[in-house]
Parts: sequence; C-alpha cells; structure tokens
Amino acid sequence: MRYSVVLFCLLATISPRYSKTEGLFSRIAKLAAGNKKNSSDGATTDKNGESSSLAGIPTATLSNGEKMPLVGIGVGNMIPDVIPAIVSHGMKADRNIRLIDTSNVSSNEELVAQGIVDGTKQLLEKGEITATNKVEMHVVTKVWYTHLGYNRTMIAAKSSLDSLKEAIDHPNVDLKIHLMLHWPRCFGDVSWMNCEEEEENLPDEVKRAGPPPHTDPMNAWKESWKALEVLFKDDSNPVASIGVSNFHLNDLTELEELATIQPHVIESNAWSFLYDPMLIEHCHKKGIHMVAYHIMDSIIHKADAAPFAYHHLLLIANDLSKVMKSRGLLGEKEELTPAQVVLAWLVQHSISVAPRTTDLYHLRENSATAIAKIPIMNDRQVQTVAHSVEALISGEDVTEDAFVKLTFHARTKDIFLYWHDPEYGGEIQVAKIAKGEVFEESSHPGHTFRVYDSEEKENMEVVTVDGKYGEHKHIEL
Repeated sequence: MRYSVVLFCLLATISPRYSKTEGLFSRIAKLAAGNKKNSSDGATTDKNGESSSLAGIPTATLSNGEKMPLVGIGVGNMIPDVIPAIVSHGMKADRNIRLIDTSNVSSNEELVAQGIVDGTKQLLEKGEITATNKVEMHVVTKVWYTHLGYNRTMIAAKSSLDSLKEAIDHPNVDLKIHLMLHWPRCFGDVSWMNCEEEEENLPDEVKRAGPPPHTDPMNAWKESWKALEVLFKDDSNPVASIGVSNFHLNDLTELEELATIQPHVIESNAWSFLYDPMLIEHCHKKGIHMVAYHIMDSIIHKADAAPFAYHHLLLIANDLSKVMKSRGLLGEKEELTPAQVVLAWLVQHSISVAPRTTDLYHLRENSATAIAKIPIMNDRQVQTVAHSVEALISGEDVTEDAFVKLTFHARTKDIFLYWHDPEYGGEIQVAKIAKGEVFEESSHPGHTFRVYDSEEKENMEVVTVDGKYGEHKHIEL
C-alpha cells in the first residue's frame, strides 16, 4: 500500500485512543487549545507592573501575566569554559535567544551571568541596543533535592541570586528568574541518586539549616515551596515565576492543595508527553506552562530505533523548506532539519524548549529567530510530527515509510531496471520497462538504480535518487 493511502487512512481515523493511552497528538492539542498564548508581540507587564518587551521573540504568557520565551539554551552540565561564549553568541540579533536553562547544582550560574553581560555588551557595541535600553533575559534555575526544606531552599536560592548578581545589577539587563524545585525528593531506587553520600558532602552551613531531606522524603519539598512563595512575593528580587521540575501528578496536586501561590511552570522530560498523559491534561486545565527537556536525546537521537518515523520528519522538513524558500525565509541551499521541525512543533503548541549545544551552527539553527520563521504547520503536518515523535520516543516505529516517488520512462528502447545494494554490492531486478512505457517506484534519497538495455546487462546507466522525501522525480531513460 502506498504511503499516501496509508496516511489518508490514518488521518481519517485518528481518535483519542490512537496510542497506548489517548495519543500524543490529542494531549498536545488539548494543551494548546486552552493555552495558546504564544506570540511575538512582546508587550506585557511583570509582577511589579512594569512593562516588558520581547519583540519578535516567540513567548508564552504565564498564569501570573509574565511572558516567558519559548526558545532557549540548556547549559546544565555543559563544559564550563564554553558557557559564557555560548550564552553571548545566542543573544546575537540573528539568534535572539533570551532563555537560559540551568540549575544550582550545575554550579554555572555565575558563568551564565557572565555570558549575559558579555552578550549585552556586544549588542551595545554593534548599536543593536542603546545605553538607555535593557535586554530582557530569562534564566530558569532549580533547587537541588539536597536543599529541600525551608531554610535549605533559602540558602540555595541566595546562592543562585548571588551567582547571577553580575547580570542582575547590569544597567542594560532586565533579568527575570524562573525558580523551581529540581526534584520532589531524592529517590533511593534511582541509581545515580546517592542520598546519604550527597548529604554527607554538603557544607556544614547547609546541614545546620535543616534536617536531611531524604529522612522525610514525602514532606521536605512542602517547606521548600513555602520558601519559593516568599521569594516570589519579595519585589526586591527578580524572581518572575516559581515552579517545579520532574514532579509527577500526585506530588503536583498535593502541592496545589497547600500552596498560596500556584506553580506557574513545570519542566518535564520529553517522554512525559507520551507516558504521563494525566500530567499533561492537568497542566492544561490549571494553566501551568510546560518546558520540555531532553528533546534531542529522547527524540532526535533515536532515529535508528524508528527510521520510518524519522523519514516522515524529513518529509515535513522538506515541505516546510519549500514554503520558506518561496517566501525568501530560507536560502536555496538551506534545508530545515528534523530537529527544527520537532522544536517548531512544540513551540507552536506553546511549550518552551531549551536544547543544549556547544556547536555554533546548531545554536543558530535552533535559535529563537530560526524557529520563529518556520511556518505554522497544518493539521496533517501536526499529526504526522506527533505520530513520528511518539514512535521515536517509544521505539515502536510507524508502519509505513516515507518515500521519494520515482517515475521511470523508457523513451527510446526497452530497459531493465535494477536496484543496487551499496552495502553488499548486489542488485535486484525491479522491472522490465517496454519502450514508450513508464514504471513507478518508491525509494529513498541516495538510493542507486542500474539501468541496462538488455537482459545480458549491457550498456549500464546509473541513476542515483537525488530527491527529498515527499517529492516526485521523473527520470527519462
């Protein structure tokens, strides 16, 4: 069955029961339907009632009225020496990255602040802002599970604020901090979490501030939330929102019952969109903004596990590239990547993304400027990306591959068409095409066919497929 027929049937029959639970697309669509506040207008007010500007940058509006950029950089566990340069390069006008995702345990907040200041200086030097302008920057940082408990959380928060002080105090930087609890607790059954060992290695100041949180794992975080509420209410610091990371639904609902300020943001692993549907639904209902992490590791870097799904992403990338080239938004030799397609898909559904990279080309490729240029996907494209992402996360590939459609035309003589296997060097006869007849085949970019004018394989001609997924190539022979 041809791909186009399968896709038509798939789209015609899609329902909330498409996958293991209710389907990735339906969950994302629900989230977007009630929370599609993403824009690039950039006009709003902060918690102090002052105006804020993120003109031309995709943003989401949080439940407290603050705007949060939808595209950023993740620098957690990044090589320290490169962080200032990556942050400052990301701030350039042709990238417009205004969101940095890190954590207190990463011990790099001071380097983030340095990068923000360096980036601001570069914008000033190039005349892209004036001495009276402020660059609005957003930093997500998190309190590690060793610092759960009211006083310990206050120590961690003070450490973060002190580390970011260079950027906070800079006259041309308007820094907004999104402060989260990194984990609800230290889990003893998680191999890389060493609860007692980490406790033992803490500074005495932290140990004296409160009991070890792993001795009361179900309650320590509750006191931490009270600390975040105090910090958010304090207008003397730049905490623009408070939230949680890696919280499951039961902890999140318990938090909401005791909170005087509801969480504005939750950060979750990309696989949550597939395996924790109730969390997605709950965030949609409560207006909690979602930030996705591990996008590359959970999706794009799993192409070998679901090659058909990855080919479908390439097909969508090709479709969108054509539209962008027709509008002058993409160079003739440039092409969108599957990574850009997935990032745009999430951003267009008002989910913030902060992929990590130390590669300047990828930094530009996945920047706010680049992602904002990608056209809004139509329903077919949205569903295709959703099913492909689901397949890549789960490792259960979609049933039908994407193809380049080929039409071979035997114009002047009978021909014998063979497909060549580059790995093993063999070839398989595909068809005999009589003079004046055509033959249609589906193939992949880079595949090779050999054409002979007799069964004795004389006068060989080599045809290499140079099309892109979704294209139709006519080959005259």
